[in-house]
Amino acid sequence: MKKVLIYEYITGGGLINEALTSHLLTEANLMMKSLNNNFKLSGKISHSYLEDYRVNPLQLKNQIKIKNSKKIYDTSFLRQFDEVLPIIPENNLELYKYIKFLEDNNINMIASDSKTVLILSDKLKFYNFCKKHSINTIETYKINDYKRITSKRSYIIKDRYGAGCSYVRLQKKLSQQDFFTHSERIVQPYIKGTSYSLCLYFTNDSYIFLSLNKQILTQDENGFINLKTIIINSNDVHQLEIVRFLSKLKILLPGLKGYVGIDFIYDKSNITIVEVNPRLTTSFIGLYETIGINYADLLINSNFFKRSISGKKYLVYA
Repeated sequence: MKKVLIYEYITGGGLINEALTSHLLTEANLMMKSLNNNFKLSGKISHSYLEDYRVNPLQLKNQIKIKNSKKIYDTSFLRQFDEVLPIIPENNLELYKYIKFLEDNNINMIASDSKTVLILSDKLKFYNFCKKHSINTIETYKINDYKRITSKRSYIIKDRYGAGCSYVRLQKKLSQQDFFTHSERIVQPYIKGTSYSLCLYFTNDSYIFLSLNKQILTQDENGFINLKTIIINSNDVHQLEIVRFLSKLKILLPGLKGYVGIDFIYDKSNITIVEVNPRLTTSFIGLYETIGINYADLLINSNFFKRSISGKKYLVYA
């Protein structure tokens, strides 16, 4: 039986040296609950998972309590497993750094390679990659280069190395002060449309389309944009253009592997790619309930799965 170790950054000790107050904590807990249920239902994989000792006082059979970061980087310990599944946000290149560590130490993992993850974790690199290969995405520049943006109606300021809505703010104008306040962030034009995401599973030579999801976003009085709700398995976008993009992406980034989430904006049949996340995303939470997909079974045999078209939906409240 294959042995898998799950390292989810927020709940698994990535924040062990700081307060456990990440805005992603609720989503991380939901994701780990779903993931644990998937593995238990499968019965084909022996899995363990790292858990920050502050998350849950109970000691369960397959928990490995983390009180310092030593275990996370203990290569002798990690090699006790057939594969490591890292679920780490792109903030400050944390996902890239851990995958590079696993690669450098020849530890098997269920993840895209570090070269691919670096392109997808850096929003500026990703924009230049898309521009080079004629992929329709959002203009992205360092904030002091904002005048290069062709559409100047409103601006979105984001973390250059961010995950989810870590820092996403809408502003009608930019001032000189913004160049100092947001010097490490990037700027994009505001794009009208409806926000969607894709859930996918990439193998060495192909990919499996899992679900299309509608994202409900909110904006507060200070312009910050947050994800409120995800409607899993929302099939209201024509998928031909999506398939064309995915086929192209697989060729351009052959290092994609495992679960991948893609965010895009849809407006009048036009698809604009926002970002590609080479890790489990929040949308994963509703997959089993909507289409019966068990992620653990995909790790054993990705050829078994046929996607349901029942139209059943599932709401995730972020």
